[in-house]
Amino acid sequence: MVTVTKIVEQDVADKVDTSFIASKLNHLKKDVGITYVCTNDDRGDDEWVEEGVHYIVIKLPYEEVKRSADIRVMMLAKLRERLGEVA
Repeated sequence: MVTVTKIVEQDVADKVDTSFIASKLNHLKKDVGITYVCTNDDRGDDEWVEEGVHYIVIKLPYEEVKRSADIRVMMLAKLRERLGEVA
């Protein structure tokens, strides 16, 4: 099962489309938890496995997201970097 969540600043919340990413991963058979972070602070990427679930935290560049109209391609590209071509 794949779970996609977000931690974002209010002004970019609508741009971080977790439903889009989840729809691209419905073929995965392993347990994965993905959190996109788009905040105006120093949080970074992170990754760990706990109780059989692979957790991935992906930091999105706040200023770039704020300027962009559609960041779904960026979100998917960053996920593919982390998961490989299964994404």
